[in-house]
Amino acid sequence: MEPSQYELCVEILRRLDRAGILKHIVLVGSWCTVFYRDYFSSQAYRPSLKTRDVDLLIPKPRAVQSQTDAADLLRDLGFVVGFTGPEGYIRLEHPELIVEFLVPKRG
Repeated sequence: MEPSQYELCVEILRRLDRAGILKHIVLVGSWCTVFYRDYFSSQAYRPSLKTRDVDLLIPKPRAVQSQTDAADLLRDLGFVVGFTGPEGYIRLEHPELIVEFLVPKRG
C-alpha cells in the first residue's frame, strides 16, 4: 500500500466526518483491515489484502437526514465521477483510490 493511499483514505474519512455523514457510514472491505492494525496494535496484526477500492456501507440510508454531494466534497482531491457495471452505479475514481458507497438490498 502506498502511503499516499492511506493518507488519501484518511482525508476522505475526515471530510465525511466534517460533513456530518461519517456517523451513518461503516468502512467495510479490505480497507477496514488496514485500520485494524492500529486497533490491534498490541498484536502482530498485518492486513493481508489491500485493494484500490474503499467500500463505504450506508446501512440505514433513510436515517441520513443531510444531503451531501460526495463528488463535490472530494473533487479538489482529484476524484471524478465514474460509472460501472450493468447496473450503472456511480463511484468516485482517483488514480490512487476508488470510493464506492454501498447500500443493503432490501426486499
